[in-house]
Amino acid sequence: MGDQRIMMDDGKHRTFQAAVLLIFLSLLLAGCAGGGETRYETGGQTLSQEVTTEYLLKSAGFQKWDINQNTPSRQALLMALPPGKITTYKRNGQTYHAYADVGSSNIYVGDDAAYQRYLSLAGKRQVCERVTGANQVQFWSCMEESQQGAADTPKQ
Repeated sequence: MGDQRIMMDDGKHRTFQAAVLLIFLSLLLAGCAGGGETRYETGGQTLSQEVTTEYLLKSAGFQKWDINQNTPSRQALLMALPPGKITTYKRNGQTYHAYADVGSSNIYVGDDAAYQRYLSLAGKRQVCERVTGANQVQFWSCMEESQQGAADTPKQ
């Protein structure tokens, strides 16, 4: 009888694990077009949409720029980027895309190849709107700082 009870408890535990996994995957796969009503400072995206977008960007090769008091130019760029959108910057044949996460103080930056991988990974999900960056000088200044090592090294 004790063995049966252990087996029943193990079955309940596995059912619980499966339910948690299903909920997590549902949130992860929601993408920019996902449902849900809890919207915060991300340009109208839900929390699950924001998490999915960031996961796809990181998986596609976008670098995560942390923002803190030691990176004032990045702070200014974070506040200038439109929330919930991918902003494109072009100069001298180079193209980069930036995505702001104001809630966790990060900017995700990727080249054109990373952006194409993001589109591929997103599959049939609606992707975030892409806009042209208004302040090209500000972005390229941050990019040059990162490449020179003056600011924190971008994290993947």
